[in-house]
Amino acid sequence: MSAQPKAASNAPKEVGKPIAVPVQASRVRFSPDGKVLAVACFDAKARRYDVSGKEPAELPALGEHNGWLSALAFGEERLFTADSWGRLSAWDGATRAWTVEAAHDGWLRALAVTKAHVFTCGRDGFVRAWSAADGKKIAEFDAKADVLSLCASESTLFAGDLFGTVRTFELPALKPGRAFEVKEFYKLDRIQDVGGVKCLALSPNGKSLFAGGAEPKGGGFVECTPLLVAFDLASGKRTSQWKGANPAEGFVTDLAPHADGRVLFTTSGQPGQGKLHVWKPGDATTSFSGGKLPNCHSVALHPNGEVAAVSATNANSSGNGRVKGTGGDYPNNASPVQMWKV
Repeated sequence: MSAQPKAASNAPKEVGKPIAVPVQASRVRFSPDGKVLAVACFDAKARRYDVSGKEPAELPALGEHNGWLSALAFGEERLFTADSWGRLSAWDGATRAWTVEAAHDGWLRALAVTKAHVFTCGRDGFVRAWSAADGKKIAEFDAKADVLSLCASESTLFAGDLFGTVRTFELPALKPGRAFEVKEFYKLDRIQDVGGVKCLALSPNGKSLFAGGAEPKGGGFVECTPLLVAFDLASGKRTSQWKGANPAEGFVTDLAPHADGRVLFTTSGQPGQGKLHVWKPGDATTSFSGGKLPNCHSVALHPNGEVAAVSATNANSSGNGRVKGTGGDYPNNASPVQMWKV
């Protein structure tokens, strides 16, 4: 187990005030030009913010989703969104270019985008490939397991499932290839499946694959120790890993590899724990682990590599909805998004 080090002199620093996203969010992502930050929200909207100026400015939100937004990803020109009812949509600015009403049967878990294609996975156990131009389905693969995470290069798709397996697929036909295993990510506790590959990312140089999740302690009130594993793609071997200090720290929830070799990632644990971490693969500890960030869900790196956006949960979260506000109501959670100089 790794002890958490003190922040170094060049540690990430908060920049300005958080963007006050009024509802809970699941993902944040920058546009390729770095001018727009998109936030996938639980009220079935994708909120967008112009971050090109001194202060973020809210843009028109993208609505008309069926359920809460579970994922979003930018292509070269379009934004793609997915919701918990299985709907997949493509957007040109604030205009919907196309939509697939039932891209998956139920919860659409994750998206990955290349120049010409969009890839999705869902709780129905399928991985699917779609045309980014018109939403036409190109191929599918039945993984026969809940698929939780995706990432892609122009030639290969990586899909992580509930049982700690990362499958590779040749694109765009989704021809299955080799697999990477992180058995620590999964535990069967009584009759409950716990864990899974929560997030995946490729290094900017295309040589490493990073898989984030946790080592579960048990089911029910889930406790787990966050775990981040690095693989060498050429050999397929695990090269290094980072593991949290205790089972209250929860899962690795999102990843943002930096071009300089560091990996930015977020963790979310209970009760209300959450941190931004910076780790260089091969090091025993992180160079930074901190921030007042209860229940972090996502981190996105700006294309310039100098700024990261981190979404968390409001400090006075109502949790399970039983905590009354000062006016006697039951306030919803919110997701402040803090910018960090990295």
